[in-house]
Amino acid sequence: MRRHKDGLLHTACGTPNYVAPEVLKDKGYDGTSSDIWSCGVILFVLMAGYLPFDEPSLIGLYKKIWEASFSYPSWFSSGARNLIKRILDPNPYSYNYS
Repeated sequence: MRRHKDGLLHTACGTPNYVAPEVLKDKGYDGTSSDIWSCGVILFVLMAGYLPFDEPSLIGLYKKIWEASFSYPSWFSSGARNLIKRILDPNPYSYNYS
């Protein structure tokens, strides 16, 4: 991956089910926030046993990722739901951590 003059990454790579929404924009993305998204998908898979975003077509898959459209299993605690909701935020720059 190569950073451009804007300081962002512009090479889309990785497994489609784990890709962050900002990577799909094809306008450059921050590698750290997209890695956090992928870690959120991994956490979900470890806890649920299945992917949060899974569709047979890439267009359908990317739409679900773009909208962060998924549902939690009934056994997820409210704390787990809250954590994953914060990690799988389709707009990572909108959250106020204060």
